[in-house]
Amino acid sequence: MSSDLNGVVMNQVKKIEKVLESALNEDLTPYFALVKAMRKHLPLFGSTKRITAALLKEYIGDISKLDIAEIAALSFTKSDGTIVFEDVKDGKARIFINIGKNHKITPGDLIREISKRSGIDGKLIGKIDIHSTYSFIEIPEQYAELVLVSLDKARIKGVPIVVEPAKKKKKQ
Repeated sequence: MSSDLNGVVMNQVKKIEKVLESALNEDLTPYFALVKAMRKHLPLFGSTKRITAALLKEYIGDISKLDIAEIAALSFTKSDGTIVFEDVKDGKARIFINIGKNHKITPGDLIREISKRSGIDGKLIGKIDIHSTYSFIEIPEQYAELVLVSLDKARIKGVPIVVEPAKKKKKQ
């Protein structure tokens, strides 16, 4: 890739980061009315996506050389320091933890550790998916950040754990 092309792609990524930061941190309420007015000029289904795509096309330009997977992997925290949970469904945030069946971990182990460290009632913990080397745990959204912070630098069965918000499931 030429250095000019590399510079263009880097500039595009910076613009995308700026858009995402704005979407996360700024009050965009005044712009909602404008989007609503623009939608009236387009077919009913998909109009918001089309407006968003058109604005990105105008702002960023040709994205044929852009690595979309790299953009999907970007991670952000809100400017007030709160953590962004991508995978939230029915009021439950999914959390990733780097411990699983290979570590002889059970759902009870995870529930006990979360309850002990965060103070939340184990009955509030939702679905637990334990895979060979990692697990996903559903936590009520209002307690998810507390659980992440509580488990920071913790050990379960002697294993140092890493806990982070789960990425959204990729559509197959």
